Amino acid sequence: MQITEADRLDMLAELRRCHGERVGNIIVAHLPPVGWGDIARAHDIARLEQRIDASDAARAHDIARLDKRIDNLGSAMWAMGGIMAAGFISLFTLVATKL
Repeated sequence: MQITEADRLDMLAELRRCHGERVGNIIVAHLPPVGWGDIARAHDIARLEQRIDASDAARAHDIARLDKRIDNLGSAMWAMGGIMAAGFISLFTLVATKL
């Protein structure tokens, strides 16, 4: 059941009538601003924390895998650069000795 602001005011008026203004105000001050079904409980928050932790761990694992792939790619690029340099030196030496 959705409680409207008018319902809250009616409840406050009745609480003030039954328990006095001070106590009625205190009781209403302790009610949530929305329905009780909209309030998160400690176990709801704990479940969210577990999901966030699992997501963070998966993300860290993915980043580690990407770092490894980047390192391997960098090593491969250095190796290809070395092969290309050796090829250019060989070609230059071959051309220079034919002249």
